[in-house]
Amino acid sequence: MDRKEFMRSVYSGYWIGARDKIYGFMPYDRRLCEYLSGELASGGAVLEVAIGTGYPVADYLQKAGYRVHGVDIAPALVQRCRELNPGIDAEVGDAENLRFADGEFDATYCFHSSWYFPDLNRVVGEMLRVTRPGGLVMFDIQNAANPAVAAAYQHRLAAVRPGVLPRLNLHARNLAKLVLRRGTPNWHAINYEVPTDPTGVLEYLRRSGRDNVVVLARDETDQTLQKVDNLATLPDYPRLVFAIHA
Repeated sequence: MDRKEFMRSVYSGYWIGARDKIYGFMPYDRRLCEYLSGELASGGAVLEVAIGTGYPVADYLQKAGYRVHGVDIAPALVQRCRELNPGIDAEVGDAENLRFADGEFDATYCFHSSWYFPDLNRVVGEMLRVTRPGGLVMFDIQNAANPAVAAAYQHRLAAVRPGVLPRLNLHARNLAKLVLRRGTPNWHAINYEVPTDPTGVLEYLRRSGRDNVVVLARDETDQTLQKVDNLATLPDYPRLVFAIHA
């Protein structure tokens, strides 16, 4: 099963309820919302890539008066988003091939999802394309340059290396929990989450002619965002946020 199909048909069953019931509106989410709204004029058109159920960022922005659109690869999540917040214009789509016109949005963002995309550069390119000149593009990454993030990823990889049968058994148990709604699926040994090298992102943006880039780091103590001025310190932070003025 490739990563897109996994997100479309399996993992989406977990996220229908997990985002609000398990994670909620975290301080980190609030900081992201505040940064976005601080950069945008009231009433602007925004697009969330990998919107899921719309909670919490799209929900926050829609209630703040923005015209919110969203796209997600999982039909079940899009349906749930429409049920929870009819004011959000959500649809099924592939982040690597957005159907929107060039420059259609004042801002395009993607949070908590970049590690699921097979080709992040292509997704970022699409986000930049559909954002108007002078608009804002934002996304976060799990930082592959951070020792703790890299070690966790290697641990996940090692957990699935022994063979196909253990993976099939794990998938079967997870699916049973989703269908029966009993217990919490165990995703620890699933290696569909892939951290990203931040220098690769910056190099891609430079090649694309995007020099107006702000790199923010999440403080792991209070989840506030701080600007990273010294790129040599990027490995110090597990979670990074890129803010690009298109």
